[in-house]
Amino acid sequence: MAESKTESSQLADCDHIPIIDLSALDNPNFDERWRLAQSVYDACTQAGFFYIKNHGIPEDKIDDIHKCAKRFFDLPEEQKMKFYIGNSSKFRGYSPLGSEKSTGTEDDPIAEEDAVGALSEAFDIGYETAMDPQKSKDAPLPRDPYGLYGDNQWPGPDILPTFAETYIEYCAMMLGLCRKLMRIFALALDLPEEHFDSMTQNPGVTSRMMHYPPQPVKEEVREGLGAHTDFECFTILSQGSVPGLQVLSHSGEWILAPPLPGTLVVNIADCLSIWTNKKFKSTIHRVTNLTGQERYSVPFFFGVDYDTKVSVLPNHISDDRPACKEPFKAGEWVREKLSKAYVGYEG
Repeated sequence: MAESKTESSQLADCDHIPIIDLSALDNPNFDERWRLAQSVYDACTQAGFFYIKNHGIPEDKIDDIHKCAKRFFDLPEEQKMKFYIGNSSKFRGYSPLGSEKSTGTEDDPIAEEDAVGALSEAFDIGYETAMDPQKSKDAPLPRDPYGLYGDNQWPGPDILPTFAETYIEYCAMMLGLCRKLMRIFALALDLPEEHFDSMTQNPGVTSRMMHYPPQPVKEEVREGLGAHTDFECFTILSQGSVPGLQVLSHSGEWILAPPLPGTLVVNIADCLSIWTNKKFKSTIHRVTNLTGQERYSVPFFFGVDYDTKVSVLPNHISDDRPACKEPFKAGEWVREKLSKAYVGYEG
């Protein structure tokens, strides 16, 4: 990656990933929540990545979703291809090994002819009202000019019993945690806690199950997922027990973010970084599975409602720090980014 093109807002200014205790997330005492917000601010402005513990998602539910991932990826290839992502107009479904290509970052994109297929396979789902604790299960989806909500390709109970129910339950818990975190991010940015609430009524959510097989040739290192930034607001990752996630630092070193029992990993993504005029880092990261073991992970990408206008916060603009980007609609941004990263899509 060319040094000159990589912004400091995409590089971790630290040598390790901090751990943040979320015990105060629901504390009725505002001072306790404010103190938590200050810890989050430090992590977001220095590393862009942090572990969370005492996050409220039961360990058995996390174990269940990893078991679901293994069951899905253990299916024969021809069965998985029935849910091929190319069948969907909304980037939902199965991506086989090597079909996803890293696009790099906005400031340092990878040319299509130079992109290498990732040594991973994935199964993607998107927001539907059945996974939203604030909605009734049969509530209609919102107006969708960007073609991004719903229409998930669920394997039926004849193929994977309880798969859809388990994944929807997991997403419901994640969605609740993400909305609470958005309130803490608001406090960290000197905004009222409820600042983002109206923008997360029908949030731009994608979740993926990922499978990274071991390196086919031990001496040859292939990225399971190439260097990139995420493009929603933030990601919560459950990475199982097998390491592979690496974060790029200012010194050009890849910092390993190993799995820590009882934690999940949070990283800031492009939209929230832009809102903060890039004070919050959307840090470049990759996955390389060098363990010789099968690696499974389940990221949950959280964004605002797709019709939200993302515009740099006025209290983060100054004469010597003008807005880093013109306002844009979240749905336009996500649609463009997805269409470049996924096989079988254009523009």
